[in-house]
Formats: sequence, structure tokens, C-alpha cells
Amino acid sequence: MTSVSQRAFFSFFLCLASLIHADLEDHFKKISDKSGVHQIKNIDFIYTINLDQRPEKFQHCLDQLAPYGIVPYRFSAVNGWELSLEAINELGIKYEPSWMTSGQWGTRYLIGGDSQPYHEIVEIPGNLYFSHCMSRGAIGIALSHLSVLQDAYESGYDTIWVMEDDIQVIRDPHLISDLIDYLDVIVGKEGWDILFTDPDTKNGQGNYVPCAAYAWRPNFTPSNPERFVERQEISPDFRRIGARYGAYSMIVRRSGMKKLLNFFKHYHIFLPYDMDFTQPNDIRFYTLTYDLVSTLPKALSDNGSPNYKNRETISK
Repeated sequence: MTSVSQRAFFSFFLCLASLIHADLEDHFKKISDKSGVHQIKNIDFIYTINLDQRPEKFQHCLDQLAPYGIVPYRFSAVNGWELSLEAINELGIKYEPSWMTSGQWGTRYLIGGDSQPYHEIVEIPGNLYFSHCMSRGAIGIALSHLSVLQDAYESGYDTIWVMEDDIQVIRDPHLISDLIDYLDVIVGKEGWDILFTDPDTKNGQGNYVPCAAYAWRPNFTPSNPERFVERQEISPDFRRIGARYGAYSMIVRRSGMKKLLNFFKHYHIFLPYDMDFTQPNDIRFYTLTYDLVSTLPKALSDNGSPNYKNRETISK
């Protein structure tokens, strides 16, 4: 084998090895008890992602949904602030200059370090990176969503509703059942992967925050970057989009579960979940043109820091 052939073979091997990530699924959180009724028409199972340290936030969700007789299953969220540094470093991207892109800032968590993030240009071979300023809380959120998708896929569900614990119910959520039927008629049962139950995420003042771009990843570049700007109303109820922020209320079809799981198992966690779930080349996103279930402005958050610890300290 010539030296050129050897280099080509070695580069191919590195690329292939980095795409086979059995260890990511090893960190998914398993669900053992799913007793109770957690469904409505056209939705096989309803999940709410909630930290054990935030029972008041799950109670808020129950209170929001109780008038409609909807009881979600509480998924005990992965707490990224409690993950070991070894686990965190099995989740990120190992930089391989032979085929990955570089030149932008990233964040590292050093095994044997002080659990603080370290920031540097993504360029050192073998270093494990996340996107710049990716928090441990955000890593836990991504793992939580992927764990839910894995459970739903293994359970054989066709359609699920995934919520985070900062929802705000604006209209009767049972409308979702009929809306699924309408969308199936408009684009076909196999024509959509994810339906968001509001038009866009919101800032602290309740104003919409649209997204029309994708974020850089060192190990993946979308094949059609122009698709992220798409925002086309296809009916009075639905809009087809290419990107958005916010993963707090999503109707996910089995096809969407598969596409997202395949993507993350191949490319690992790098960005916050609601900046990464748009990346699969063939993912098909739709939103409602109005608020049905949306996000609660200025909701308590443990994403950027474990704020629940302040509450625990005060209670003591």
C-alpha cells in the first residue's frame, strides 16, 4: 500500500470510527415504570421532562393541564450538573483534524479538573469539545430528550408529545388531536416529523424569537443551508419551517424519533438541543400559526446554572 493510500485509509478509518458511538446510548436514562394513562387521541404517550430538584415546576405543568383531563408522564430528567466529568467527555465531539472543520470557539470539561468549563479554539487533535459556553445543564437537557425519544422508539409509539416543565397552556390541548388529522391530510401521514404547538419560542417579555439559521458543528455541515430560512404557511393552522428555537412542546412522529436518534448517535452532542435538532438533512418541521401550548416567559431555569441549589440552601 502506497503512503497516499495509507493516509487515505487512515483518514477513512478515523471518520468511520467517530461515526460509531455506542457509548452515547449508554448514557440514555431508562424508564422502568410507565403505569397510568398518559395519552390523548392520536398521541400514544405524553412525556414531561422535569428535574427531581424541581417538583414545583412539574406541579405547574399538572395544574396547567388538569382542566383538560390530561396527565403527562413525568420523566426524571438527566441532571447535567451531577454528571461525572468522565461521562461528559463521552458525550462531546473528539476533534479529528483529518476531516473536521475548525476555527471557532468551543468549550471543554477536563477530566480531573474543577468541573468548570474551559474555552478555546476547536483545533487540538483528540480534545473533547462542545459548542462555546455549552453548560452542563444544557448537556443534561439534550440527554433527557434523547432518552425520551429512545424510550418512545423502543416502545413502538407512532406519535408522542414531549414537553419540558415550563409550558403555558393557551388553548385546549385536545385540539392537537384534530390538528394531527388535519396535518396528515395536508402533507400526508408520512410527510412530517415534528409539529411544534406554537409559532416560535419567546423571550422574557413574551415576544416571539424566530430562528432562520443553523449553528456550526465541527463534524457535520448541512447539505442544504438555505432550507433553514424556510417559513411558509401551508394553511391557516400550519407553517412549514426550516429552523426554530425551543423544545418545550413538540409532537414527534416515529420518523422524527428515528432521524434525531440516528443523528445524535452518529455525531454526538455538541450544541444546545434546540439548536441541534434542526441539523438532520431530511428533518421536516412544522409549527402552528398560533399559540396552543407555548412557553412560560421568565420561567425558572437551571440550564445555565443549578439555581435549584439556591432554593435548597434557603429552605435549610
